[in-house]
Amino acid sequence: MPFALRLVLHQKRRTAVAAAGIGFAILVIFMQLGFFGAVENTALAISSRFRADLVLVSPRFARLADAGTIDAARLYQAQAIDEVEAAIPVFFRYANWRVPETMQRCRLFAIGFPLDAVGGQPPLDPGVPGLDLDLLRGQGNLFMDRLSQAKCRPVAADGAVEVRNKAARVVGEIEIGVGFLADGALLMSDDSFTHFFASQPIDRPHLGLLRLREGADLGAAKTALAQLLPTDVRVLEADEVDAMQRRHWVEHTAVGNIFTMGSFAGFMVGVVVLYQILSTDIRNQLPYYATLKAMGYSNRRLYGYVFRQAWVFAGLGFAPALVASAALFPFIHAATRLPIFMSAGLAASIGLMSVERIW
Repeated sequence: MPFALRLVLHQKRRTAVAAAGIGFAILVIFMQLGFFGAVENTALAISSRFRADLVLVSPRFARLADAGTIDAARLYQAQAIDEVEAAIPVFFRYANWRVPETMQRCRLFAIGFPLDAVGGQPPLDPGVPGLDLDLLRGQGNLFMDRLSQAKCRPVAADGAVEVRNKAARVVGEIEIGVGFLADGALLMSDDSFTHFFASQPIDRPHLGLLRLREGADLGAAKTALAQLLPTDVRVLEADEVDAMQRRHWVEHTAVGNIFTMGSFAGFMVGVVVLYQILSTDIRNQLPYYATLKAMGYSNRRLYGYVFRQAWVFAGLGFAPALVASAALFPFIHAATRLPIFMSAGLAASIGLMSVERIW
């Protein structure tokens, strides 16, 4: 390594330029994979927070934003199974939102549920401990996602806003972060939900969340429910719902395809940049390699020096790219509210990709 390191550092200015080029290519990969991760986080923003073991869905179900509806009677039928402790209907719709003072308009994802059916706990993890659900009992009262777009925040001290041209009031906050799904999210009672969405029948929820008793066999309960319930409803495990959401967002949406291709393009750009830098460096260092060859060094050993130089260049480019990404991700999250985060797994995977490009 000392000889390869000396070759790299022999001309420090050229090395700095080369490291900057490689670092930029790695930064592109960081950003593309970061946005790709935001797509995956969007896919799981709601479903991964369900407090449920099994989920009843419509046969046409593919994603939460277009879930179809089920007959509420299926929830009562499901409770005939001993393993089922609770069955909670949940409603989803997009809501047109307006802040009267600023006239700002937003599109938020509304989630409704019956307050008396959840035992003091909302049907999904709200990201904020100690929520007082009784605040939602007033018609038009709702909790707003604090990670919603800044323009959507209420201005009035009492939280007054408009939902679908009807008066509403923000009485508390949750923390979900729905990313590309909408400008933000709302949590409300089923009474408020049907108030804002008059066309939504209360006996036609979009999902049914089933909680099993402690120690219940998940597979046995799923099989029993599939045999008991008619074909107008499907029984899915919570992990299956997550998988369907991820598949839809990654494979069937424009943003998923764009950032998937962008990640691949970023990798290929990095390969080309590293190849050009190494080939130029080798040409410039040919007299040294010729001297080593004349001294009896084998081709294998000379190849080893080239690989070691590539590792040094990769390290010199990776470190600043990691630092820049760690600084950019929080800025992007704060500015756009997209769920883009730096993680040890992301850093490690890109580090391995940087090494793989050498081979």
